[in-house]
Amino acid sequence: MSPASRPANEMRKRRLCDTQRAMRRLALLALALSACKPAAPPAAPPDAGPALEVADSKALLAAVDRLKDQLKDKPKTFEVLGALGSLYYDNGRYLEAVDALRQAEELSAPAEAEAEALRKKGVKPAADLPGQCRRSGADYGLAQIAEAARKLDAPHQLRCLEGALQLALDVHARRGNSFYLIGNADAALALHRRVLERSPDYPESLFFVGAIVLEQSQGDKARLEEGKKYWARLLQVAPDSPRAPLVRDSLPKADEIFKARPESALPPGHPDLAQQDPGLPAGHPKISGGQPGAPMNHSGAAPEPTADEMRNLTEAVQNTERTPELEKGLDDLLAEGEKALDAGKYQEARDAVVRVMPMRPNDARTAADLGGAMRGLGRTEMAQRTLGHALQLDPKQPRALYELGKLQAQQGDPSGARQSFAALQAADAKFAQAHKVAEELGKLR
Repeated sequence: MSPASRPANEMRKRRLCDTQRAMRRLALLALALSACKPAAPPAAPPDAGPALEVADSKALLAAVDRLKDQLKDKPKTFEVLGALGSLYYDNGRYLEAVDALRQAEELSAPAEAEAEALRKKGVKPAADLPGQCRRSGADYGLAQIAEAARKLDAPHQLRCLEGALQLALDVHARRGNSFYLIGNADAALALHRRVLERSPDYPESLFFVGAIVLEQSQGDKARLEEGKKYWARLLQVAPDSPRAPLVRDSLPKADEIFKARPESALPPGHPDLAQQDPGLPAGHPKISGGQPGAPMNHSGAAPEPTADEMRNLTEAVQNTERTPELEKGLDDLLAEGEKALDAGKYQEARDAVVRVMPMRPNDARTAADLGGAMRGLGRTEMAQRTLGHALQLDPKQPRALYELGKLQAQQGDPSGARQSFAALQAADAKFAQAHKVAEELGKLR
């Protein structure tokens, strides 16, 4: 392990432990409610049982969903809200992730403001972390640590707050990712820049800021250089990051990948709040466009949605009556996207499917169609993630198997491509024949 990556790895390990503890709190909260116990869990809880293992996010989310009405009005800590947002995120429910993580941000804001005020006064954090500043048990988290910090001298107060706020960086970053996945890259960029202001070497934010700046550069040399600096820094401080292979591959070719495109190649603008899309509830905020070939670009400069806007959006999607007319509109949009996919019109496919995603975040067909569009646009990482999500929902989803096979072939993995195409032929021979999978297999070496 390189010296540069060692501190980042240690920080990730600490955050992982904190996150696992928070997920455990969430599981215990669900258990307490289901057993009609007090909401506050005991310090040394019994085993949560196989259905609520922290690693089994689907089972935990199912338990949370069953108790949604009971959980709704219960007070939740910063740690529980952060874990809940991560749970929604990991299960592809990005609108709910944005809202839960927003609530977590609101709880961490006072402590963040206190820490920033100390820094502006020139206070430097103490080297040692006081014992009362460590998370302990299910009910000793950020709120209690911030209270304890106020009784300390300024250097130890700042050290205390900074240690407790490490999870807040993850909350901001994951909320940024969630914004991107619902189509708002400008909000994603703002949140990731906010993370870098506090932690300049935070790997996830180095990747996202670099990617978005590069994709929005449209060949501008200054913007290209700015984006490349973020990516170069990522490779320096976190060479073992999951994002690093993509950056290593793309950075030498960045000038070509992100060169200016003719106006005709740009995607059409998406409707704003005043416009009504078929298949979306009234008042749905605009879903931002992306440049072809760019993993997370967004045209225009929209401000981050307010808390009220995001709350209204979440409630609008959840409360929209699922009428036959609405479902037909969503089906028609998917059919439109699939027709564009088969014709190789990937941006058109993306623009159609992304309008369905908020209403069907856990539909395998929708995820497969979006994954196919991302593959065609060269957005390989998102394509892989989205196709994987589709196959988690339905391991025999034909479009997902087909697009995954195509993606694996593009990535130089003929063995994986053969397996995916063979699985497709077994799952849906008619789809495989219509999409000439036999020919695709013949191309593999």
